[in-house]
Amino acid sequence: MDFKKLRSEIRKEDGRRLNKLDYILLAILLIVYSLFAFLNLGSVTSPQTVWKADPGVTVIVDLGEQTPVSEIRFYGCIAEGELELYDESAFIDGFFTPGETEPLATFEQDNGDMYKWKGISFDTETEYLILYVASGRIAMNEIAVLNGETLLSATVYDPKGGSEKLTDEQDKIVTDQSYLNEMYFDEIYHARTAYEIVKNDDLYLTKGKEAAAQDGYSIYEWTHPTLGKLLIAGGIRLFGMTPFGWRFAGTFFGVLILAVLYVFAKRIFRRTDYAFITAGLFAADCMHFAQTRIATIDTYALFFTLLMFLFMGDYIAEDFEKRPYWKKLTLLGLSGLMFGLGVSSKWTCLYSGAGLAVLYFGDLIYNLVRIIREQGRQANAYRKYKKTIREESEPESAQIAPPKKLPVNVLAYAPVLFVFVVLILHFSGLWLNADDYRYSAYVNGAYVSRLNAEYGVDTIKKVFCQPWFYGTLLILIGVAIASAVVFRLAFRKRENVDFSLNDLLMTPVWCCLFFILIPIALYAATNYCYYIKAGDQTLPDMLGTLWKEQVSMYRYHADLDATHMCQSMWYQWPLMQKSVWFYSGYPTYFDDAGNEIRLLSNISSTGNPAVWYVSAFGAVFAAVEWFRNPACRKDRAFLVVFVGILAGLLPWALVTRCVFLYHYFSTIPFVMLLTLLLLSYVEKKYPRTSWIKWAWLIASVILFLLMLPAVSGIPVPYGYAKFIENVLAPFGKVYYVGV
Repeated sequence: MDFKKLRSEIRKEDGRRLNKLDYILLAILLIVYSLFAFLNLGSVTSPQTVWKADPGVTVIVDLGEQTPVSEIRFYGCIAEGELELYDESAFIDGFFTPGETEPLATFEQDNGDMYKWKGISFDTETEYLILYVASGRIAMNEIAVLNGETLLSATVYDPKGGSEKLTDEQDKIVTDQSYLNEMYFDEIYHARTAYEIVKNDDLYLTKGKEAAAQDGYSIYEWTHPTLGKLLIAGGIRLFGMTPFGWRFAGTFFGVLILAVLYVFAKRIFRRTDYAFITAGLFAADCMHFAQTRIATIDTYALFFTLLMFLFMGDYIAEDFEKRPYWKKLTLLGLSGLMFGLGVSSKWTCLYSGAGLAVLYFGDLIYNLVRIIREQGRQANAYRKYKKTIREESEPESAQIAPPKKLPVNVLAYAPVLFVFVVLILHFSGLWLNADDYRYSAYVNGAYVSRLNAEYGVDTIKKVFCQPWFYGTLLILIGVAIASAVVFRLAFRKRENVDFSLNDLLMTPVWCCLFFILIPIALYAATNYCYYIKAGDQTLPDMLGTLWKEQVSMYRYHADLDATHMCQSMWYQWPLMQKSVWFYSGYPTYFDDAGNEIRLLSNISSTGNPAVWYVSAFGAVFAAVEWFRNPACRKDRAFLVVFVGILAGLLPWALVTRCVFLYHYFSTIPFVMLLTLLLLSYVEKKYPRTSWIKWAWLIASVILFLLMLPAVSGIPVPYGYAKFIENVLAPFGKVYYVGV
């Protein structure tokens, strides 16, 4: 192999599109990362059938013969209740009567017990065990009866009401409990809700709206939008309600993030080596690894954030006239679509949307000024030419064509102005006059507006869900777009017409569609699970339910005053000073001599020191270089990346509730890109420094491998865990539990 030729191929500047070598390198990177990401992601099997019981239900478990029993473990589903356990001594004259004898033990099932193996210990010798539902409701996928570490054969005696489901999947029992076969951290919210959505959808499709509304699950996790949980539900559909199933979608999107970042970097640097290094650095980031392997929604927010900035960056990358108008609109539309999907996943994407607005309006103003100046120069040149013609019989100057006409479609812009005025008056009037709306009340386990709590959903519908209002908006925007299309077709064959200004001024109209109407429609559609549970039949009913949920969601985050051991401030994030602890376990092994060896298993959401520390300091130097170097200020890539950082970081300075390191997750790719932009400028000036970026990548991969146990749950001895905690992250804290 000719390495010199390969190196030149990797380093050559070949444009913004991916070439054959890009596809090869990207495929290798994705395959290698996927091997790490999907390995030990979670068990692909777990008990699936569910036994549900109300108070007073009794189940007898037959062990086949008199045998010692020391423990029973339950793999719980979604329920809260109390279960009492008796042995055969509770039979009096062949009958079991609750309260006649003391139970061996009592198991209290709550939300934290679902999809985990929870056990109760006791000592008895019996042939039968009696399970009695004392209160609440019990839901179990499976039980395991043990004597020490020995699993005993168990079946349900005379099963009724589906009680045979308690022991029908004994082959799926696990005695070595870990994150591989249980939920951990916020999976008890997001993965649970994804399962509820799946079950409610099935009930809706098989038994209809009324059954889904009456018998379906409530939507347990309501503090975030629904799209992320719908994507988690897709993994559950594919692989069942198993740890691998509920974590699959996030891990898969984690792989896709690397592909998007590769394309993003190729657009910015126009070089294969920088594109590969960008994606490689993020593949070696520990937070990217840990955050995408847990069933939460931050992965999807980052994925759509990168895409919306990618398309907006493409939109402003070239001069307006040099690209067909429909292609520019396509990029703008794709950015708006990704914004809608992002906000439907997590509200933090609204911050990114503000960054998009800065980029769009900055580009709009820049092009307006440029076009007007250009038209002025052309008009002045033509006037001077005409004056020369009049004063000289035989002018020596070259002929100058008259400036093209700039048609302005007033019909398209007047409705837009009207729309904005009505929107401002409508919503500001409601917010200023509806004083009751400002306050909240705690109703049915959720914060809702006092307006809704006291007067009901109908008031919300009357105030916010007026069909005439939203219908008028749609009609006006439709008229504006239609008039613009007709206007352009009418003039398209005239050579003396310049559409640059007219097209540029039409983009705000399209933005109303791309960044307002389409995102609202996507957001409303992805929240369909609330309409199913509420039994909504009409559009006003759905809008009322949707608004009520958004008010509850907002009040939850606005009024949250909880504290947490892992909370941190936004200025602490770049140096990963407080990581977020997800999971800890203490697996025990025995060596050949029979000595007990206790290991530590840990999962924390933390960064790779080589990626984060270098990026943090590199971003500061890049900002200085941007102010110092005129070439940097003219580079639009710097602008896109700067805005991405500010949009992702600065809003958190205004947030008063407790926040965590993983809120920095959507910002670190932009900080990393900014540092690489600085390296690219340094390399152009000093070509011999090209090795620095490769050294950074190699150091990051080495640190990633060294820190892998801290973010993957791989068991390690205490000494190595202490090395990770105290040596590898000198400016931060990994929260390696047990150290």
